[in-house]
Amino acid sequence: MPDRIIEEHFHSDGGGSGATVALAAVLFLIVLLFVLYFTGAFSRMFGPSKHEIDININKPQVILPIG
Repeated sequence: MPDRIIEEHFHSDGGGSGATVALAAVLFLIVLLFVLYFTGAFSRMFGPSKHEIDININKPQVILPIG
């Protein structure tokens, strides 16, 4: 008597794939924000940053002798 071949079929509703897609989307957004931040896109988007120049008038000057 030959052995019987039993085929098993598993059907899933795909419940785990939604979480995987959401995780991939969040990771993609995080990487995109890091790239934009380090390339300086946010500073160009929200206007130039204001830099203050500190000038100390009490500091002695260096005089180079000519001659």
